[in-house]
Amino acid sequence: MSSLRLAACEACRKAKLACDHQQPVCSRCQRTRGVCIYRTAPFKRRRVEKPSVRSPDPSPSFEARRNLYPNPGYLGSSSHAAIFKHITPSTDGEQATGGGQLPGADNVGSQGIDDNHLLWQGAEVLRHLLTTYSLDTMKDLVLFWLAKGANLALAELFVAQCAESVTQLFTSHDENWHFVFAQRLLQNSAQPLQFDASSDLESFAAQFLNHQARWETVGIFFAAVSRATIDIPFFPLLYNSEERQFTLRRLATKLCDFSLEISLSLDCLNDLQLIVQYENFILHSYVDGDQSYRTWRKLGDVISSTFALGYHENLEIKPQIPLFLIELRKTAFARIYSADKNIAIFLGRPPRMTKRFCHFQIPSDGVILRSSGGRFTWNPTAETGYRADTCWSALCASLKEEIWELLQDKHDVDCVRRASLIQQKAEEHWESLPPQFRLQGSLKQCAQSSFSRDFLAHVRLNHLHVLFLLRLLLLNTPSEPDNHIVQTAGQMLALVVELILLRDQLTNSGTGLIWKVAYYGLPAAGIILLALLKQHSHSLPGISQTKSLRDLSVFVAEVQIGTLVKVGDPNYALLSKATHTIQRFLDSFTSDASHPQYSGTDDTNEDWAALLSQDLWDFEAGFWQNLADHPSLLVLDPPLPGA
Repeated sequence: MSSLRLAACEACRKAKLACDHQQPVCSRCQRTRGVCIYRTAPFKRRRVEKPSVRSPDPSPSFEARRNLYPNPGYLGSSSHAAIFKHITPSTDGEQATGGGQLPGADNVGSQGIDDNHLLWQGAEVLRHLLTTYSLDTMKDLVLFWLAKGANLALAELFVAQCAESVTQLFTSHDENWHFVFAQRLLQNSAQPLQFDASSDLESFAAQFLNHQARWETVGIFFAAVSRATIDIPFFPLLYNSEERQFTLRRLATKLCDFSLEISLSLDCLNDLQLIVQYENFILHSYVDGDQSYRTWRKLGDVISSTFALGYHENLEIKPQIPLFLIELRKTAFARIYSADKNIAIFLGRPPRMTKRFCHFQIPSDGVILRSSGGRFTWNPTAETGYRADTCWSALCASLKEEIWELLQDKHDVDCVRRASLIQQKAEEHWESLPPQFRLQGSLKQCAQSSFSRDFLAHVRLNHLHVLFLLRLLLLNTPSEPDNHIVQTAGQMLALVVELILLRDQLTNSGTGLIWKVAYYGLPAAGIILLALLKQHSHSLPGISQTKSLRDLSVFVAEVQIGTLVKVGDPNYALLSKATHTIQRFLDSFTSDASHPQYSGTDDTNEDWAALLSQDLWDFEAGFWQNLADHPSLLVLDPPLPGA
């Protein structure tokens, strides 16, 4: 008789029931759909040092995989692999995985929790969060958020399932439960995601749900928790004050960060990790702000992973890839490509992902129908949603990249003709949209859902922004805006102000309100202000002077009273500097004593124009600081607080 002693899984052990020891899931857990976890060393008493007495590692490292050779990922036509491929072609099995992983590289069971500094930290944050807040209530928060029509734009297919899986995963706690679960999540994360041409979405998702949950599953759930705390200001079962709301957001963000870093450290990049990377980047744009270096760096990491996975190549010619996964990868490419262009323009920095080295592609299932010649045609029955937002944002980002390239050749004699061609394409894109996607008239007259309202406004703003950048490109200097750009800016500002006033009737359709205000509203307000300062009569051809002044006043008031941003919010410094300058102009406009200053000489204005930043893309703090030095605004006495 064998004397080998087998340990029961955690679920059977705690229930004091017999376990048949089947791996990876025993029969009882399989039948009850429970989470089946076997301890690595079940008969050895674990010594766990408390965080307060644990000495810090002077050079913390995390090597969950003891693998001598790194996973190379995608290797392009200039690599050695492309040459050797002609000598020894890759097998069908290698092509099917698409991950470039080495055989047997997924063994992480030999390493204990104490050797993994990052994993230990992640387990501690997990313990702290789940002992402070109810996991079921956090799931309810996410489901309530989803019911409002919001979601994570790229991970939307998996958010509800991940929430359910995480809730089932952490059902019972003993003293060291967080270490046990962290190790099991790690083991699951090291397993490659298997698929072939016949796979469907359900079988693909089953590999990271329920008892197969991974750190990426946890990352998606807590990204949703953090995002929900941003969109839902009051959820009494979890928070009824800004302090509690901020604490939950901070902890959920930190756990999302650890989930991502732990899974990336395994060196087995896959589709799920890329999704978490993108959602983590978006999360930090909310938490840290769009000007944050951390947000900028995380976007760079997402782009690096996109290239490492080879998703910048034509995805439709890849072998053994099921259709649903091709569309998911196209969606990832399109959203990351769009984010790169928008953040680059917002910060005035070079883009890192260009069409010259990428195969431009957008998802086509139910939204876009591809016609001959590589052109994209909209499905006339397409519905508003994150996929539609992805497609339109990518098309606009493609035009913005062309404008960016044209900026480098601004003094080329062919510049005006090339700009005209881009404008023609922009108008064609707009006209090709389904009628239900084109905002006609005022947003407040739109009788659609809160999500659709936000979607229609963003579609319109993105189109206007392309036209705005084109006109800005053709200006000799921003201090001398022409009628075309003033009209476009007026439309942009009016729509942004409508969004501000109707914010309680909107659901985030892909970009937050603060991003719309900063990215679209600030440049529009800046151009209108420059035009008003240039016009001695305070009149703007083509737009209503009264409406422009009213929009500027509302814009300023909403920021100053704290309904959009408060002191300490990530984008507060940028918006407060801009609105302070606008307020000084409005004060000078309504003051009788300030009127004579507009009869100043052209030389005075020219001297000031020399101070204005010549970077046509700079509408951040530097632009507003220079604009505040305009002669018309310097005579105000006394200055406003904070000037």
